[in-house]
Amino acid sequence: MTYRIGTLNGRKVVTFNDNNGARRRIRLSATSIESAAVEGYKVYREYWDKIEKDREWSISEIWCGYKKHLGDRSSGRNMLSEGKSILPFFGGLRPSDITEELVQTYISTRVNLRTGKPVSDGTLWTELGRLRDALQYARKRNWIKSSEITYIPRPSKPEPRDRWLRDPEIVFLFRETMNQPHLYLAVHLMLATAGRVTAVLELTWDRVNFVENYIDLRVVTDKRQKKRASVPITKALRKLLTDAKSRSTCDHVVEWHGKPIKSIKTAFNHAAKRAGLVDVTPHVMRHTAAVRMAAAGCPMERIAAYLGHSDPAITRKVYARFSPDHLRMEADAVDVGHLVKLAVNERRGTRVRVRSRVHAASEIPRK
Repeated sequence: MTYRIGTLNGRKVVTFNDNNGARRRIRLSATSIESAAVEGYKVYREYWDKIEKDREWSISEIWCGYKKHLGDRSSGRNMLSEGKSILPFFGGLRPSDITEELVQTYISTRVNLRTGKPVSDGTLWTELGRLRDALQYARKRNWIKSSEITYIPRPSKPEPRDRWLRDPEIVFLFRETMNQPHLYLAVHLMLATAGRVTAVLELTWDRVNFVENYIDLRVVTDKRQKKRASVPITKALRKLLTDAKSRSTCDHVVEWHGKPIKSIKTAFNHAAKRAGLVDVTPHVMRHTAAVRMAAAGCPMERIAAYLGHSDPAITRKVYARFSPDHLRMEADAVDVGHLVKLAVNERRGTRVRVRSRVHAASEIPRK
């Protein structure tokens, strides 16, 4: 939708195509081109705001509008696959047509489009959450009223999978990926940088600094919410990257026949299956890296910086329990082993004096 400012019979006018595609010309009170530009935009915007407000939006139109708003963010890209299930069921409806009973029907009948099996609660939680977000976006844009939005129930959010790889499992995975250089490099990068799979696949050689020995996973133009870090290159990874650079025919570090790779999901799943690994996804590599850092006693603030977390509290909440010193002081405070020894001596008839850690010195009376 565009407009232009012009002159007709000595009067300033704004011209644009209306919602039916017909040309609409509206006279302005402004006399100068500068003031006409301001007034013209206001008239143009008021017209379309009224059209959008009076329009009866369908779920399909709202979904597409929200997807366009998200653009190239990962959530926007995910809406393409999520819409394959949401839109056939809800797409032709208006927001006011959605009821809790209808949503429950969707939940009970939603199956995997390929296998025909019921989908997980996690999938339903994500899809219905996206529908909620789309409706709230439409409300904020004044496409719909708050009264038109019905509460959308969804299953409880599943607990995140607490899965990481032990050393033998990492060996098995490396063994099964060595014959696929692109996959082997991607797995090593995810483990050594603690980067998400998207960050690793988007990594280009200009962000691999061999001189100062670091990898910059950050993308300057990246407006997505997920943060990325700049991390040192490990010794093993440096050798692997040097070999990969000598054979590279692409700007991207992880490549396949000279072209960047959009996904390693299928290849990774096959390799994990051959290695006998269960419930392992590419994201487990990032989790494994963080667990190894925490188990080595690295401070949570430094782990947060390595992971690209903006708030160390997030890191501490997930990974503090893996630290060797986690709650060690508290455990020592409730270690009553010395009192057990005293109790044994008491049973043997030996009078002892005990200095309490809490109260003043006291004597344990003998029976």
